[in-house]
Amino acid sequence: MDAELKQQFDEMGVEPTAPVLDKCMELAISYNIDDATEFVEQWMAFSLSHLQGEEPTAANLGEFERKVLQAQREKGGSKKPTLQGKATKNSMDTSSLASYGLIEDEPMMDDYVDEASTTASTLPHTPKAAKDRSRPSALKGGVLFSPASFSPQSAKRTPVQSAIVDGRPGDTVDSFGHPKLLAASSWQSQVEHMLPVVQKLLHNDAPLTMSNLRYMNDLLHERCDDLHDRLVDIGQALVEKKLGVKGVAECSWYPQDRHTLDALHMLHAVGMIHSDDDGPLDAHSALLAVLDTEEKLLPLNFSHIKSASIFPGQVVLAKGFMPRGDTFVVEELHTDRKLTPPPPLKVDRELQFVVAAGPYTNSTDMCYEQLNELLKYLKEHRPDVLLLTGPFVDAAHTQLGELAETFDLFFEKMIAGIMDVMGSNSSVLLVSSQKDAMAPAVYPTPAYTLRRTYPNLQLLPDPSLIDLDGITLGVSSTDVLDHLLSHEFAANAGERMHRAINHLFHQGSFYPLCPPADENMCYDSQLAQKYAQLKQLPNVLILPSDQRHFIRVVNDCLVINPGRLEDSKGGTFARFLVTPTAPTATSKAPNMFNSVACQIQRI
Repeated sequence: MDAELKQQFDEMGVEPTAPVLDKCMELAISYNIDDATEFVEQWMAFSLSHLQGEEPTAANLGEFERKVLQAQREKGGSKKPTLQGKATKNSMDTSSLASYGLIEDEPMMDDYVDEASTTASTLPHTPKAAKDRSRPSALKGGVLFSPASFSPQSAKRTPVQSAIVDGRPGDTVDSFGHPKLLAASSWQSQVEHMLPVVQKLLHNDAPLTMSNLRYMNDLLHERCDDLHDRLVDIGQALVEKKLGVKGVAECSWYPQDRHTLDALHMLHAVGMIHSDDDGPLDAHSALLAVLDTEEKLLPLNFSHIKSASIFPGQVVLAKGFMPRGDTFVVEELHTDRKLTPPPPLKVDRELQFVVAAGPYTNSTDMCYEQLNELLKYLKEHRPDVLLLTGPFVDAAHTQLGELAETFDLFFEKMIAGIMDVMGSNSSVLLVSSQKDAMAPAVYPTPAYTLRRTYPNLQLLPDPSLIDLDGITLGVSSTDVLDHLLSHEFAANAGERMHRAINHLFHQGSFYPLCPPADENMCYDSQLAQKYAQLKQLPNVLILPSDQRHFIRVVNDCLVINPGRLEDSKGGTFARFLVTPTAPTATSKAPNMFNSVACQIQRI
């Protein structure tokens, strides 16, 4: 097509340079224009009407892209196809193209077409497209976040068998909070004010970013040192909680010599849970790596225990005996330590939050219909804070190979569309994901990078702990709950989600499993030691998961799983508010119940 473009320009008396031809080729591919004649005709019409017939350059080709190609794509992409097939040629050609931003319908196309037709009717010109005056914004219909592709199939939805969804879009599927708070809220921000965001997961006073990222080069002995330090720190906290400071001094720890060991009827051992196989932990595969011994792994026997909940990498305090051999018969298993409670809520006005977790489009197309629906909701219910967790451009998506642009460019345009809807007065937080195609495949994952900056956009690493004007909020895009529940061994241990959350708190980590439950997860122990510790409980903890959505209060911390925005059983998102005072002075309910209201809605 390069030669065809040059020939068409030559016929118009234009001699483009090589960089200009390359730019024209890039635009033609990005906007799915296969006919060189069509491309040159559109350029000539634009040049005559707006540039007094100037020849193409890199600068005015960029203006041509913004004012013609993008506007053309917006009009074509937002029109609904008719059964009678009466769409114009222009709308048919552009309906399969991607549209990224939320550009208002502009009369620019009609202006330059009219002028070109009037002043030089014999010259090539772009046909005038019919305008839909009843639709002032592309947000009201059409495909918003489809990428430019080599094949139009990525912008079309592939028919799939739909799962049975219990409920309709907009239905509330879970609620928490005082009934008066829930009933009185408009779920709309009342004050236009950006919230200050202060990151609290720091190393050397700096958060994890691409500029200070150094990963996957830690040595084996360094990993062992990290595990030993973690074992000592958590082990001492477990002993102090169970036995007290005096009990620690009087306690008989795991002895080194065989004679002392045989003489003891009951002993305590601090150690880390391991598995002797690669699968989920069970009663027969659990081992205990004992503190202060060399290469000592004790097989555990749970025949005498009433309840247990353990997973690989967990530090525990075990009480039991060893009747013969090296098997440790466990009678008690202690996993709780003293926790630093969440700081008091210090808000001076009601704050509204909306939380959604990726993926934002289904696995068969790149249309991002679910994200489109969320933005429609946000236009009507603008919050103070919008929190979005990745993945945004899932590296495992089946249509990713059809992209005709870089992952970073597609992501940039997607974020531009989101920020256009949110405006400049709401705070937008984006939490990275190692599953994103444009992010480093490492955990912890540094914050995304964008060429364009927005004053109200905060890019956060995974995981993050931040202060939002008096609210401490923790968030992770990694599905640690699903990893924990799929690899733990539990017997009479209580409600599964509650205990999984407690594992994070008492192990003091956003990801306490070792080794990781996901074999594709690139876990960096050095980065985790610096940027994945959970030493203080937040007021609110966001943990997106493939597990069923939920709202829980665990140790005075409100924990929310908003679900996935795209889900075969029906996507969901969460909205919650925080108030400075309780609704009634006589209420004896817990503070979080009086001060926070939360709902999970179906998209």
